[in-house]
Amino acid sequence: MDIITLLKGLLEELSEIEEKFYEESKDLYSLELSVKDVFTQKAAEYVGMILTGADEMICSSKYRKSKYTIQRHDYRTLTTVVGDVVFNHTMYLEKETKSTHFLLDEMLQLDSHERFSEGAETELLREAVKSSYAKAAKILPTESEVSKTTVMNKVHQIADEIPLEEREERKKCEYLYIEADEDHISEQGETDSEGDGMLGKLAYLYESKKKIGKNKRELVNTFYQSGIYEGPEKNKRFWEQMEEYIEKTYDMDYLKTVYVIGDGGGWIRSAENHIVYSKLCMDKYHVAKYINSAANQMLDEKDIARERIYTCIYKHRKKGLEEVFDEMLCSANNQKPVEDAKNYLLNNWSALMRTYHDKNLYGSSTEGHVSNVLSARMSSRPMAWSKRGADRMCKLRCYVENHGEEKIIDLVRYSREKRNLKRSGKEIVMPEEKKIRMNISERYEKGKSYIESIQAAIPGYTARKQISIRHQLNFI
Repeated sequence: MDIITLLKGLLEELSEIEEKFYEESKDLYSLELSVKDVFTQKAAEYVGMILTGADEMICSSKYRKSKYTIQRHDYRTLTTVVGDVVFNHTMYLEKETKSTHFLLDEMLQLDSHERFSEGAETELLREAVKSSYAKAAKILPTESEVSKTTVMNKVHQIADEIPLEEREERKKCEYLYIEADEDHISEQGETDSEGDGMLGKLAYLYESKKKIGKNKRELVNTFYQSGIYEGPEKNKRFWEQMEEYIEKTYDMDYLKTVYVIGDGGGWIRSAENHIVYSKLCMDKYHVAKYINSAANQMLDEKDIARERIYTCIYKHRKKGLEEVFDEMLCSANNQKPVEDAKNYLLNNWSALMRTYHDKNLYGSSTEGHVSNVLSARMSSRPMAWSKRGADRMCKLRCYVENHGEEKIIDLVRYSREKRNLKRSGKEIVMPEEKKIRMNISERYEKGKSYIESIQAAIPGYTARKQISIRHQLNFI
């Protein structure tokens, strides 16, 4: 099939739809769906036509003939954003090594067993990051079955670590802020009585908070990082990645302090060991929870107890705070919340003082960010995750926060390249223009030439395609 045949077929089908609309029904909804279906079908045929043309040009290439012999011709079906694309798929034998190759696949950096195009996989992930695997499985216009397990596998295949961009000119900031907290995620195979599930760790860095309303502030230049990161070594790697981002983004000679704000948990405290210039601070939300829980044990005197605790904090009285808690323990309705608050505040005294007295600090917003970035997808609905699935979904949601949904395609490409590298054991060297491209200007020129004189356009256009194919084959 050539483009002229495809366009004639498109015009015929559109004419039939128009005729049917006037003769049988004035149903606008049916008209919209019919036109959409036709264009989608023709788009898939067009993509298949381009790929088949590329395969045929590889077959006829002098360079190919000098290095590879044809073994067999076949067809391949690929699920894309415009539907199922069918195209010629030729297998070759390399004369020197006797190894088999699908040269078109290698030019496209497409694994021979891959069902989905980069765009289709991107759409699956784009939906999966917001809703269930089951809903994501229905997003593509394909006649083949896409199961929620397929979507899950695509999430699992996301690269474990995404390379950080290094700025040519690093930003100058005296102070940076990292807020950290976790989301409790249910693990597959566990019940509430069997375990506490997994911790989805979240840390986000920002430069300042900008006032955008009467009682609302917006974080300036945020960077989100999340994942499961179980155990000391992986937790160490979590903070090392954050440190790498800081070093690649900011002028370390200009930077004075990195404030790490959290609930004082061990994994958060360890940030001081891995992030330079870091100082631990307490999240006021968790401080207030401990204080209120302890003060409520004093019944009618709870307001007085709460005031005495905060007075000691504001006046730097560590010894006085200890005495206040000891008095409360003598008459508390329940001693445990009082003992917990005492240990929590006294064991984190330096961080607590910094929180309430350092003029460079802002109030924290960890609960809201955990809810928005993680809980909304990971734990707010009754669901359970595998460790790998939870880890990759946490990373994917942060990737979207950092770069936007439109950049998921870059993540898909990087993850595929990593898998190819792992499978082949060697890096695939390709030119900058990795894909077989028919650029817009060429398409426009061909269409214009067809209207004026179709035969005048084809020779030059074909020559350009042949040059492109030859150029690509040199890098396989």
